[in-house]
Amino acid sequence: MRGDELEKYLSHELRVVNRSLPRTRKSLKTLLEERYPHVPTRDGGAHMFRRKELLTAAEILGDEAEELLLPIVLEFQVSAERTYAVVRDPVAAKLIARILGLPEETPIFVYPVQLRELRRRIGSLITYAFLP
Repeated sequence: MRGDELEKYLSHELRVVNRSLPRTRKSLKTLLEERYPHVPTRDGGAHMFRRKELLTAAEILGDEAEELLLPIVLEFQVSAERTYAVVRDPVAAKLIARILGLPEETPIFVYPVQLRELRRRIGSLITYAFLP
């Protein structure tokens, strides 16, 4: 397979992998008001949120909770050297930093070993995007 053919193939595969990304995001406040908190996904499905995790995020962020848009998108960068995710949203980065006990910086870098704690505490509030 030539380089341009491989790029085209990989681009298509990434679109397939990323089709469950949210079409829109909603504020934490809005989601807490919904009976069944969710956002629509690109593939026509729904990304559902656990109320307990929404309340956890609200408690951790305090007054800043109204500014949080969900789901939090972890942009995965995969390379031969290392794999990590980037969170660019400043309020989401603050929430993640507080959960993981990291400095509050934007963007924040999350490594696979840290995902376990995030999934345990706020698993339904995050989604994954895979970038080339």
